[in-house]
Amino acid sequence: MNATATSFVEKPVSRTSAAPAVCTVIVTPRDHFSTTEKCIRNLLKHTPERVEVIAALGGAPDHVRFELLAAFGDKVRFIFTPRFMNTAELRNLALKETKTGYAACIDADVFVRPGWLEPLMRCQRETGAALVVPMVLDRQNLIHTAGNDFYVTTHKGKKHGRAELRFAHMYVSDTTNLKRRETDFGEIHCHFVEVEKALSLGVYDERLREGGDFDSGLTWAKAGCKMMFEPESRVYLHYTDRVYHPDDVKLYMWKWDAHAVLEGFGHFQEKWGVDMVTHSDMEQHMLRLGGKVGFFTRLYPESGAAIAVDRFYYEKLKTLGGLKVWIAARKNRLKFARAVR
Repeated sequence: MNATATSFVEKPVSRTSAAPAVCTVIVTPRDHFSTTEKCIRNLLKHTPERVEVIAALGGAPDHVRFELLAAFGDKVRFIFTPRFMNTAELRNLALKETKTGYAACIDADVFVRPGWLEPLMRCQRETGAALVVPMVLDRQNLIHTAGNDFYVTTHKGKKHGRAELRFAHMYVSDTTNLKRRETDFGEIHCHFVEVEKALSLGVYDERLREGGDFDSGLTWAKAGCKMMFEPESRVYLHYTDRVYHPDDVKLYMWKWDAHAVLEGFGHFQEKWGVDMVTHSDMEQHMLRLGGKVGFFTRLYPESGAAIAVDRFYYEKLKTLGGLKVWIAARKNRLKFARAVR
């Protein structure tokens, strides 16, 4: 493919009946290509047939594109572009192709749970919300976020912000006592949106490599639109400790390029007058994310051998770290036993 920004759309044979689609589901990669096929397969399994599915990918390797078309070309409408594109760019491309009034936008590393879509649609009907978000889980049924708060404090006339994830890391079983409630914004992983308003308001700002979650929340709020968290809907975020798949390395490094991310936060500060970097853990957050790509993989991103070497050393270090934690826990238990004698 050439390096222009022109996209092309593959139109499938409809997976729906003669009845019109009730909404559209849009799938876009955030920082992984390798999860896309499993994400779509899971989505089709747990989503009603009267739903159109659009997948938009920027810069996907040719073999990924061919495999996706072979697997889902009769069920999913694909948009491919030759260069990497951020979440906002891809979602805007797909939203413009959408023929329904509402769309659920999910990242390609999100795996929906059975019955995920109807609660989002019902919440929108009953509340009139322009944005509805589900409970997002990760790491063996721990809450990633169940709605969000946007905290701002002022220091010497300058506003500093921080995004908070409600109930993060809490274990979830069959049911919870969480209630439907308003939210300040929604984590970007899964958004159910009113299409026309999302496009007219510019909810997805294409200048942001990261931070589109709270930027979109501020945009919705400025327009007076309601945003809701719906606990009856659940999706699962595939959260990785390291990046090992060859198809993902270049996209991941592009997505989390520190200069581009911080440049985006500078744009956010100019736009909203809120500094998201100075009094936050953003520096540590970026270091953690950058550390998911190993040293040799970073030097040789297309080398399977480099990935294998990094995996070997990481597993060794993880084993050593686990041993240290076990020893420390054992010492603490012995101290506690002596203290209660």
